[in-house]
Amino acid sequence: MVSAKLVHQIEDHWEAISGRFLRLLRASHGLPHLSHIPESETTDACRKLLHNLGHWLVSSSEEEVARLYEKVGRDRYNQGMPISESIRAIQLMKDATLDFIRDEAEVRTGFDFAAEEELEFRLGRFFDLLTYHSARGYEQACGVKSH
Repeated sequence: MVSAKLVHQIEDHWEAISGRFLRLLRASHGLPHLSHIPESETTDACRKLLHNLGHWLVSSSEEEVARLYEKVGRDRYNQGMPISESIRAIQLMKDATLDFIRDEAEVRTGFDFAAEEELEFRLGRFFDLLTYHSARGYEQACGVKSH
């Protein structure tokens, strides 16, 4: 079971994770399109994703994730962003979130450790879904036919 305490920690500290994400983004080379997105837009995207993380991990359906992140993929294509940069942004957000958990989670017992590991596993799957559906939306926008 996913630790509600850890999920709430992420939701409550989305700004700190957003800051980590922005630092990772600035430190990454070869991402010219991502570096031109206004910081306010990036922060807002982080807030929307992280502030409702419990919903995404517990009660949302894959169809809901698909609908929203395929739109993100189409938007990135329409903005002229290469798909590699769009995927890298998702990877960096995942890294920022996992780093936050590892740095901030208070692991005192075996149960705490197991809860942290379960959350990391669920987050990994969630960010993989975001990547997949974002890429699908990108492909739809550029006219790649799926079979």
